[in-house]
Amino acid sequence: MEEGTRFQQDVEVVSKALAQRGRGEDAQKEGSRLYRKFKETKQEPVRLAVALRGYFMEEGVSSDQREDYGKYLKGRIRPAMEELIGEEAVEKMKVFEELGWFDGRHLEGFIRSARNRKKTASLVWLLHLKDVKYGYHDYDFTL
Repeated sequence: MEEGTRFQQDVEVVSKALAQRGRGEDAQKEGSRLYRKFKETKQEPVRLAVALRGYFMEEGVSSDQREDYGKYLKGRIRPAMEELIGEEAVEKMKVFEELGWFDGRHLEGFIRSARNRKKTASLVWLLHLKDVKYGYHDYDFTL
């Protein structure tokens, strides 16, 4: 199994576990538990899943915590976007794009990933973003 694929599967498992554990839990309590886990863990799949969940929590996360999550996610934009593509979380992908955390080079990889993983909603949004922001260019192969 390819290392990147295993990493993404680990992130997906952790994300699902975090979502399940967070059900019914007070937002403040969940926010502090997540941040503590983010700071203490050395396992990258766990850190990424926690950062994604914490960054997009509406309540229970302080601005300093959100900033810490953001710094981490910006530095790990490829695996973060891979997870969002897998979840088909287009609204969250829009946030990262609006923050300018990825460019056209990254976008091509994300489009390839969405196509390969058959994530239609993600693919459509990414292709639309490419069209609006960068356009499609015809190549001239005349000799």
